[in-house]
Amino acid sequence: MKKYLTIFLAFGILAACSDKTEENTPDDTATVEAPAPRIDYAQKSFHFSKDSLTAGCEDDSEIICAINLAVKCSIDPKFAECDKSKMPKFIFMEDESLQRPTESGYKITKLKPIAEGQMEVYTQSQCNGQWFGLCNGNIIYVMGQKDGHWVVKDLYAMQTIN
Repeated sequence: MKKYLTIFLAFGILAACSDKTEENTPDDTATVEAPAPRIDYAQKSFHFSKDSLTAGCEDDSEIICAINLAVKCSIDPKFAECDKSKMPKFIFMEDESLQRPTESGYKITKLKPIAEGQMEVYTQSQCNGQWFGLCNGNIIYVMGQKDGHWVVKDLYAMQTIN
């Protein structure tokens, strides 16, 4: 009897773990994630100075425009286009000890799609300040969608290991 019970339990477990034969139908309330855009970033570098910040973005990539805006706002958080809903709140912190840069630039080195319609944009950046250690070296911008547009969700520095 134990033998039949063990076989029955094993069969039940296998049946529970097997693929459903029902047709999966998409949920109408599910959001459709756009694929990560392709960006032609080879041989492009960007540089900004507090004395010559300009409104708008001349690049045809929403990703690059969002990063450019984050860099402009890290230089001058009171810049007219800076919108707290489009980037991390710490960009707008004001304190003399932050050593906010007056000049900053970057070059994209790698794009990496990550889960849930987000992507990481790896940059080699330089600036003339400290600003949390987030403007010199390997800086990674975490991008995501908000209201159908790409925005900077977070950024962090990555130490180079030699």
